[in-house]
Amino acid sequence: MADLETNNPTFEIAVKLQQNEKLIKVQQDETSDGVPVFKCYSDGKMLTEIRQDHEGTWDQLWGELEQEDINRVGESILNYLD
Repeated sequence: MADLETNNPTFEIAVKLQQNEKLIKVQQDETSDGVPVFKCYSDGKMLTEIRQDHEGTWDQLWGELEQEDINRVGESILNYLD
């Protein structure tokens, strides 16, 4: 069985969503065509799944966040990965 922690690294980011600071656990994955996807969890529940398209826009694949919050999560992920 594959080690998910090695193949799908996880990390934590702090993001302000709807005026509240949230600690979000992020699990990095990728699509079958190699595009990075980020599964985001808060309070033990999946909050959203996002990816950045080829134009740099953050798209939500799963979840109900507003675009402004999706962008905040995406920017925090990029800052962490830099």
